[in-house]
Amino acid sequence: MKMGAVDTLTKFMNAWKDSNWSEMFENSQITWRSRGRNKGIDRLKGWFYLKDLTTFKILKTEKISDTCVDVTLRISYLFYISNLKETKIRARVICETEPYHPSKDGEWGVNPVSILREF
Repeated sequence: MKMGAVDTLTKFMNAWKDSNWSEMFENSQITWRSRGRNKGIDRLKGWFYLKDLTTFKILKTEKISDTCVDVTLRISYLFYISNLKETKIRARVICETEPYHPSKDGEWGVNPVSILREF
């Protein structure tokens, strides 16, 4: 069964919460993953490990097209272990069959950079 955009994002966010960088990578968009597994996992760890996600809640989904969905979330995270922060972020989830080929028949994946822009 093919996962939807929100299911894929939920898996990505739970992986972040568990500091499971390889699972985050597996739920990233195909184009982003095409740059290489080890490099991608290292990059995700470098970007997200100082932000220890504690909670997330999906607030709104906005269908941009058949292959693109923006999801607004409220997240709480510990920054440098002791500073609890709460903010809204927007994640872009893209459906692709292969790198740079959006298709509604493809596989949904989170664009990690879309989250980083937000905080």
